[in-house]
Amino acid sequence: MIILLIWVAVLIAVLVLYLRQVYSRSSRYGVKHFKPVPLLGDMTGILFRVNHFTDDIVNLYDSFPEEKFVGRFEFLNEMVMIRDIELVKKITVKDFEHFLDHRSIFSTSDSFFSRNLFSLKGQEWKDMRSTLSPAFTSSKMRLMVPFMVEVGDQMMSSLQKKIKESESGYIDIDCKDLTTRYANDVIASCAFGLKVDSHNDVDNEFYAMGKVSSTFNFRQMLMFFLIVNAPKLAKVLKLDFLSEASKIFFRKLVLETMANREMKNVIRPDMIHLLMEAKKGKLTHEDIKSSDEAAGFATVEESSVGQKEINRVWTDDDLIAQAVLFFIAGFETVSAGMSFLLYELALNPDVQERLAQEIKETDAKNGGKFDFNSIQNMPYMDMVVSELLRLWPPGIALDRICTKDYNLGKPNEKAEKDFIVRKGTGISIPAYAFHRDPQFFPNPDKFDPERFSEENKHNIQMFAYMPFGVGPRNCIGSRFALCEMKVMAYQILQHLEVSPCEKTTIPAKLDKQTFNIRLEGGHWLRFRARK
Repeated sequence: MIILLIWVAVLIAVLVLYLRQVYSRSSRYGVKHFKPVPLLGDMTGILFRVNHFTDDIVNLYDSFPEEKFVGRFEFLNEMVMIRDIELVKKITVKDFEHFLDHRSIFSTSDSFFSRNLFSLKGQEWKDMRSTLSPAFTSSKMRLMVPFMVEVGDQMMSSLQKKIKESESGYIDIDCKDLTTRYANDVIASCAFGLKVDSHNDVDNEFYAMGKVSSTFNFRQMLMFFLIVNAPKLAKVLKLDFLSEASKIFFRKLVLETMANREMKNVIRPDMIHLLMEAKKGKLTHEDIKSSDEAAGFATVEESSVGQKEINRVWTDDDLIAQAVLFFIAGFETVSAGMSFLLYELALNPDVQERLAQEIKETDAKNGGKFDFNSIQNMPYMDMVVSELLRLWPPGIALDRICTKDYNLGKPNEKAEKDFIVRKGTGISIPAYAFHRDPQFFPNPDKFDPERFSEENKHNIQMFAYMPFGVGPRNCIGSRFALCEMKVMAYQILQHLEVSPCEKTTIPAKLDKQTFNIRLEGGHWLRFRARK
């Protein structure tokens, strides 16, 4: 018994010494951080669902206002959170090669997640980015807007029918459900060439698979942190966000669609067609012309990394992986942005009416026609969407991993030593916190599209506004997402008024049960016909 107690005491002592070593390295260099909970680090609030992830990063960001960077611990893993704009610029652009990759969050090589653009590393990522970047130019988006409009017409038909049938002349609906179904049908059309009507065929297979694959609930959040922080264990357990049924569904969908188009010589300007062209090496880079305007202020431009000619041959699984990424990104992040857009318009009726007036004038000017050019010529629409993406960025934080040791400099003016980030250390750039920092955005909690007016937008600091990331590893689909959000807003406000109802969450409070940004209690709003 005494021997057992001695061994227990020794093991506890070893564990204490190990934890002290793990949690003290950054402190020795003057890097400030919260006191970590043994084994859990800074994850207690998230794991026990006391905080949403945004609460944690804003709290850490705000607690050390004099620091250029601070420490954070995900269980036993040390991370560095960047607070300084100049460091953001160095990490994402100037010294990009030191921070080329995202952290490994998908452990199995047979996972479609491990082969997509987000997860690929090093030269493979550069080659895939160059392969795909021609698919996301403004000229390609111009061809996809009619598909978005067609899906929007389906949605409007369903909404107007329900309003007409209601005795009160209005309907109360959860906008997250509405926007998810809209985004699902857009991605079905624009990526896969499928005609899906999720507003009427509510349980269709495409929608069911999308919901299962992109809902980041508490269980999947725990899986995510396990994969990131214990990749070897995750590999042994063969953890994957996609179920076997989802993998079979996507593989069959992509390969059968490609085979059918090859056989029938079908050409449709959507993502499947672009992936087929990429596989044949026929997707070429266009010269970026000054007249090729972006889809809005928030658009991110392609760097030289994505503009190189690539001769690499990609496998079917590589192409399927990209299609899965388009699907999940289009399903969840865009629908989240659109649901918050409707929420802010409902709570800010002056903004809604001004935007509705711009839509009315645009419609009259174009004789009822709505296309990519319409989007380009609506300045207030762009102001509204740009401000929405500031206040509610779907990408809460940018994630990088240090690929070679890097000197971050001194964490603050009083520090005596430079801090060397070791290879393999995770870097977090808290977009959500930057966007709500009064130093960069006065009165940050106010929804104020005037920040992005012609007179004011020059005041926006480039590296403080990052709804689609910054640098070469930014979001390749920014034009697509912006077009989709604007098309939906246009079609809804052209015909309907949006307002709060009894079930609307005021003030906004994020649901702690999910990693995604979603309102607690749902995004309930009231819709009625516009007079």
